Amino acid sequence: MTNGVRRIKKVARNIDKTLTTFNNNLPISISVLEETYNQKYKLLLGNKEITARSKKKLLEGHTYWGDLNSTNDGILSISDLIIKPKIFNSNLAFMEIEKDIFFKTLIEQKTPFQEIKRSIIKKMSSDETTKDEFLTLGYMLLAFEKGVFHMPAIINARKVLLQFRENSDKNIEFYLAFENFGAIKGIIASCENIINVDISAMFEKSLRFIKQTIEDEEYNVTFCIDKNIEPLFNSSEMLLDIKG
Repeated sequence: MTNGVRRIKKVARNIDKTLTTFNNNLPISISVLEETYNQKYKLLLGNKEITARSKKKLLEGHTYWGDLNSTNDGILSISDLIIKPKIFNSNLAFMEIEKDIFFKTLIEQKTPFQEIKRSIIKKMSSDETTKDEFLTLGYMLLAFEKGVFHMPAIINARKVLLQFRENSDKNIEFYLAFENFGAIKGIIASCENIINVDISAMFEKSLRFIKQTIEDEEYNVTFCIDKNIEPLFNSSEMLLDIKG
């Protein structure tokens, strides 16, 4: 699994570099505040409130990834709207981490996942741990039990959901979701010292920018579009509640 972690780190770093370079041309994050009339919605983009038309029925109080465009008559139109995992509706589920220290810990520890489990349990037993932190850590432990590493993190002031698992054939399956990028899934496999990576993204913009970043690396990479990417572990489907 350690070699798999190194490969996940490299893919994540390349995608993070893509986000930094091309941020203005990526899919956007949209919060639906209210449905008004004639297929128009009051939306929140960052701190800016706008009104735009959507052919797709949107759910008030939910957040989406999508493309924002302007028509010839100046009317804003949104397209390719895909609802985000529920975890993105809450700031409380994400923990701020230093990504380089985090990946270094994963790679350099002899038994990184056992170390992480021990750290989670220690943190959960601390009197200084908040209720929201306790829930997040609890979901991380539940994911471990299902064979998935699950980390909802805030990196460089951006929400990132990182998940990966090792399959029975020793291939590494990963899921990455960013606030303004959509979700990405992939499989990393080694065959005769060749690293094969299959990457799927929700949006053509996202996939195009990933290609520009990764195509010169020492991977054999294939790309495709998939509008139905799902997390490897979905905390909203789990029952973990505490009182008080």
